[in-house]
Amino acid sequence: MGWPWRRRVAPVPVVASRELVPAPRLERLLVACARQTQYLDGRLDQLERRLDDAVAAAQVGPTHADLLEVRLHSARVAAELARVAVELRGEIERMATRAPGAPGGSPMAHDSRVLMLAEQILDLSDSIDTLPGDLRDAGPGGWAATA
Repeated sequence: MGWPWRRRVAPVPVVASRELVPAPRLERLLVACARQTQYLDGRLDQLERRLDDAVAAAQVGPTHADLLEVRLHSARVAAELARVAVELRGEIERMATRAPGAPGGSPMAHDSRVLMLAEQILDLSDSIDTLPGDLRDAGPGGWAATA
């Protein structure tokens, strides 16, 4: 039961102009959220692509096993090179001990032959006059030999 002197008043309907005001704000907010979400989605796609590229590059590059294999191969090559160098030094040593003309000859025999030949050449050159005045007086042959 109500008060008799008060009249019942029906609820006041909200004016149409007030109802339209929140709608554009809400719509702009939704558009801004959609735009920001789209931007974030694009950035996430970029980051995923960059991460996939980095993973692919890491898989293509050399691994630790590849590095160990290269080190092992270079060690084998170095050992083979050292073996060849030792063999070459031995061959040079053998060739140095032999005389050029005689197989199995000693270096002392070769040196003594060279010294003897050098002494003969010196003796021959001492017996030839090679002074500039002697060459002018030599005539048509050009050499004046005295013995």
